[in-house]
Amino acid sequence: MRPLAAVCRNPPMISNTKVADTMRFDTLFTNALFRTMDPARPTAKAVGVHGGRIIGLDEELVGLEFRQVHDLAGRTVVPGFHDAHHHLTFVGQTQLQVDLDPSTTASMEALLDKVSAAAAKAPEDAWVIGAGYDQNRLGEHPTAELLDMVSHGHPVYLIHKSRHMGVANTRAFALGGYPERRNLPVPDGGAVPTDEQGRALGLLQETARRIVTDAIPPATAEQVADYAAAGATHAIALGLTSITDPGIGAPDHLGSSTIDLAGYQLARDAGRLHVRATVMPYLTTLHKVDHAQTGGHDHYTLDLGLRSGMGDERLRIGPTKVLSDGSLIGRSAYMRVDYEADALDGCINRGLLQFPEEMLRERLIGAHLAGWQLAIHAIGDAALDVVLDIVAEAQRILPRPDARHRIEHLSVVSDTQIARIVTLGMVAVPQGRFISELGDGVLRALGTQRAALAYRIRSLLDAGIEIPASTDTPVVSGDPLLNIHDLVNRRTFDGVDFGPAESLTVGQALHAYTVGSAYAVHQEHEKGTIAPGMLADLTVLSHDPYAVLADELRNLAVDATIVGGDIVYERTKGRRA
Repeated sequence: MRPLAAVCRNPPMISNTKVADTMRFDTLFTNALFRTMDPARPTAKAVGVHGGRIIGLDEELVGLEFRQVHDLAGRTVVPGFHDAHHHLTFVGQTQLQVDLDPSTTASMEALLDKVSAAAAKAPEDAWVIGAGYDQNRLGEHPTAELLDMVSHGHPVYLIHKSRHMGVANTRAFALGGYPERRNLPVPDGGAVPTDEQGRALGLLQETARRIVTDAIPPATAEQVADYAAAGATHAIALGLTSITDPGIGAPDHLGSSTIDLAGYQLARDAGRLHVRATVMPYLTTLHKVDHAQTGGHDHYTLDLGLRSGMGDERLRIGPTKVLSDGSLIGRSAYMRVDYEADALDGCINRGLLQFPEEMLRERLIGAHLAGWQLAIHAIGDAALDVVLDIVAEAQRILPRPDARHRIEHLSVVSDTQIARIVTLGMVAVPQGRFISELGDGVLRALGTQRAALAYRIRSLLDAGIEIPASTDTPVVSGDPLLNIHDLVNRRTFDGVDFGPAESLTVGQALHAYTVGSAYAVHQEHEKGTIAPGMLADLTVLSHDPYAVLADELRNLAVDATIVGGDIVYERTKGRRA
């Protein structure tokens, strides 16, 4: 390994030579180290593209002529990064919200100053919405009273970093129908901390967020299109060529609007969806199909029987998504054993299920029977038991050998549970970046001993489970290179080693970001490797990740992003090409 040289601020632009349009094939990319992720041919020096797909490598291109030739100046190229759990519209939306991430807002005073400044500029009666605060960094949750003092009369709602809770001010509660913040109807799967007089402190956990969020005006299809376009522009600058958006169409749970899919289609039709997107309709958007039962269980699907796989190379419907529980740093993930006592987060508890177990069972089995791939958020080990039991029952009723049902954020897992995941043929979808950005809070919530069962990514691989790479952005950074760094190095923000035996190699992390993420949505036949017939989606890196020190992976840069053979981003320009 050699130390990583300083990444140049203005790398050489990709040289483009155009020749006569009478030539037969579209584009040749040459003079590069292509890391193909194909074990039959690990590297190449040149790649030919026609019609958006790869037609050959190296000697397979001899004698072929191309309309344009791109000299990549010796740089390293990998298959386009694919984030398997990336809230694209939320990323776009957060650019319009107050940034409260700990990296930019390290104290309660700074948070309140930002809210005050945004409220002072907001139009009359407009909502002021912020995103990304973390009580583990601030020392406490904001309260309604604190927000009242800086709201300038506006309704204020702040989204927690986990996106599993939020804090509202009194005006926001009033618009939700509760001006005194008393006698709130706490739904199943939610919680509302109160003071000694029974008045809500401001924090709304899990499903209780609807008390306030139902009063926020829903996004229009045009606004969703803007969010998707802004998120996509951000994604290609990170080297992402594909994303899977885990939850649309149910703004009370996940998504921006009940017509999220229409917004995605508008962005696609306008040429603004620069990444390939697989979208997951939220489970509550599915409904019973009349006269369709198997083994006495109703089928659940979208209108006209739509299910996973509908769409094209740019936009398609993927699994159906559901939250079974909450988050570890929010202490709402459903655990077998109580969280560690902590004055910051109040009473001891084991978290909770977002829905009654019988309702989860009915809808998940119904979606399985209708042909859906399932993507089930299960972070706590008790929630994981519930989910595995439901999937096992669904497979007994109607075996589907290659369903590839997914467990999103698989976090706390025992050896016995890993064995069950293997038996059920499921895909685990962890996030390496959680370790650095959330790991210190997780250690406090679980304690050192139980934290040994958290984020066991290497153990999953060793058991034979295919692992995609993902970030859950905007919960944490969506930068694939930072995520790869954390998958390999596994250290928290405070510098604590977090299960170093679970570290991946660089090759395993790259495999996850390419082959693994494609496999997770049944697309390994057209993306994830650089090989003839595959989509010509490529990420050009400043340095070879195999040739730098592990601790310097975070310092690599994306020099260019290529989707379907088109250069859609170059770092020298800092914008879409």
